[in-house]
Amino acid sequence: MSTVRCSAAFRCIPIALYLFSSPLLAATATEQPSLEQMVQAAAARNPGAELAAAQRGIGVALQRKANQPLASAPTANFKYQTDRIGSDLGYREWEGGVDMPLWLPGQADAFAREAEQQQGLSDAMQTARDLEIAGEVRQRLWSAALAYSDAEQARSARDTAQELFNDVKRRVAAGELPRSDSLLAEKELLQREDALQQALNRANQAAALFKRYTGFDALANPAAESPASADAIDQTHPLLSRLHGEVERARAHRDRVRKTQRGGPNLWVGAKSARALSGEDYESAMGIELSMPFGDAVHNAPDLAEAEAALTEAQVEYSRARLQLEDTQSQVVLELERATGTLAQTERRRALANESLKLSRRAFELGETDLVRLLQAQADALSARHDYRIRQLQHGQAIARLNQASGVIPR
Repeated sequence: MSTVRCSAAFRCIPIALYLFSSPLLAATATEQPSLEQMVQAAAARNPGAELAAAQRGIGVALQRKANQPLASAPTANFKYQTDRIGSDLGYREWEGGVDMPLWLPGQADAFAREAEQQQGLSDAMQTARDLEIAGEVRQRLWSAALAYSDAEQARSARDTAQELFNDVKRRVAAGELPRSDSLLAEKELLQREDALQQALNRANQAAALFKRYTGFDALANPAAESPASADAIDQTHPLLSRLHGEVERARAHRDRVRKTQRGGPNLWVGAKSARALSGEDYESAMGIELSMPFGDAVHNAPDLAEAEAALTEAQVEYSRARLQLEDTQSQVVLELERATGTLAQTERRRALANESLKLSRRAFELGETDLVRLLQAQADALSARHDYRIRQLQHGQAIARLNQASGVIPR
């Protein structure tokens, strides 16, 4: 836990919500959950899994339809005729039967193919959701780490300003420095206190967003992922796999609509019993009737046109997403190259700034330079130190973005 030191000239800013003692952040490496655990926890906490299950239910229903022996549910019918209201000669007729809609060749297979594509789409949707969840976790994880780094930098700057103010105040009291230096150091400390409070607020917000999404505390030092090879985007990418599933599902649906555009025959099987006059015996017979609709193609043409349009839309969406993924991957590859190149540069700058700060402090203690120059050297060293840490985090973030663009799901 960080120690807050306040001079008599200041009331401590109420930093009881200090990020470094906040339960929202886990800075200890041994406490770090894996990225896979974070993604699994986020997937369980956030809605979306129901969509894949719903699509799977559609596939199951289509398969059940394909397995039926009849094209649709049979219907029972019954007819009774009498001349009681009329001549009343005793005429009676009873007739009953069952209508059984029959499949045309290939219609049941079309339903089975659509069911198969629907099931495949549901699996692809689940995988694509896992990648989407992973992307959100990655973004929130590194955003919180960067915000924490800003807060740590602000804390270091505040602590350094506090130490300098205490030293200047002592030397002013001893008559070694003018009163103006004390005012300058006090102004610097006030600015650093304000910057720290703002940085803490931002870091706490980022950490809270991460915890709300995953249930885990944010990490001050996330473990960098192993970078994926920047291979060409292909159909194995979870997003493209889902969109390809949409295309194949739409094609199977179009084929099914085309096959069922023409209604199948209807088979009626029934029996009839009748008498002409009262007192005569009933005459009974059984019969079969086969009826075939015609002209259905014209009436069902709008359904086929809609299915064709849905297939075209799915194909366009697939092509558009592929181009976008390729662009994103190219950008993140360049981002990772830049992050790798600048990391070594900032490390060198940090070393030079620290050496310059040591010399400036020594010169200030010996009276060879003024406070303004020391403050400038101090600011440069803090900036260089912070830039190096930020570059480290940005390098890890760039790797995470490359993996996300490449479709890598933490396993």
